[in-house]
Amino acid sequence: MKTFKEYLAESKKMWSFRIKVAGELPEGFQSTVKDRLQKFGCTRFDKTAQTPIQKNAIDFPQLENIEVSMFEVETAYPVTPPEIASIIKSCDLIKEEYVLVRYTTEELEQTVAGDESGKSLLTDPSYSEVAKIKHKDYFGDDFNKSFLKDLEKTAKARKKELGHDKGKPDVLGSAPKAKEDKAGAKSAVGS
Repeated sequence: MKTFKEYLAESKKMWSFRIKVAGELPEGFQSTVKDRLQKFGCTRFDKTAQTPIQKNAIDFPQLENIEVSMFEVETAYPVTPPEIASIIKSCDLIKEEYVLVRYTTEELEQTVAGDESGKSLLTDPSYSEVAKIKHKDYFGDDFNKSFLKDLEKTAKARKKELGHDKGKPDVLGSAPKAKEDKAGAKSAVGS
């Protein structure tokens, strides 16, 4: 049986965050912010990635031609993303609109390229994003008539290709009959 200390050690919970900082990082940014987060028991503060300079960064649509640095942070005590953002702001190293803090479990909020309207496509009863088609081209009496004409043309072309267009109405009936093998046609018993 486990002791109370073992259960307590297993029940330690960590709070994970992803910090995104737009623009060039000031000198000492990482160490300063990590020191300020020590009151929440910061166990991890790693720079995980840095994007190249992009015209429009996904999480910072108001900024242009900017790079984004990403950090992974874990704390031993509960804290919320707005609290972390205010701590970063209090460092006076970077402007507040250049910082974004999220839980690592949150879904990425990305906009689909080309969808500038922002309205839901699922609630559009007329399906306006679908290409317009002519229904006569795919079904109905006119389509069936043209389909049968195409089949007739194809059948005539195939008969001509096979050499069966010599005016004989029954192509299969004029085929030579196979020879019948008389041996083995009667039973050995005598029927």
